[in-house]
Parts: sequence; structure tokens; C-alpha cells
Amino acid sequence: MIFIVTRHAGAIAWLREKSFDGEVVTHLVRDQIQPGNLYIGVLPVPLIHQILDTGSRFYLLVMPEVSLALRDREMTPAEMDAAGAKLVEVKRIEVAPVEMPE
Repeated sequence: MIFIVTRHAGAIAWLREKSFDGEVVTHLVRDQIQPGNLYIGVLPVPLIHQILDTGSRFYLLVMPEVSLALRDREMTPAEMDAAGAKLVEVKRIEVAPVEMPE
């Protein structure tokens, strides 16, 4: 099953234009993370780590050329394309604790 994790209508439209269709959820909770799924969106590292640990896949939506003027507002699929929108698969996350100075 495919889960599209976003609250942005433009991102949903952009993904559907690219032939990604799935259940749209605005907030992913740990109980929704099951083996064999594909999750697409922008998520915190601990959730991505859990997704990968279950044997599921995660595609991160990135827009490397988004301008400051377009941040924090709804974008159209055309604006997302202009901002270089693409999906990159996160295949591994390695997390290690950091020792804090006293």
C-alpha cells in the first residue's frame, strides 16, 4: 500500500501527475507503519527510521531550488516542477547517540 503523507494539496496533485496514488494522510502515526508499504512525504528522521526498520520503503519529496518567497505556502504542481521537485529514496538511516558535555 502507498501512503502519501502531506497536508499540501499541491504536493498531492504533483504526485498524482507523476502516477503516484495512495492513501493520503496528513499525519502519520506509528501504528500506521507496517511492513511492505511505501511512504512518500517529508517526515522526521525517527519515523523514517521506523519505516525502514519495518521493511517498508520511503520516498522523500525534495525541492532543491525552492525560493524563499515560495516557502511556507501552497504551491502548484507547476511551481513544484520549477523548484526542482523530485523524489529520492531513503534506503538507510544510521542513528547514534551524541555524548553531551557536562
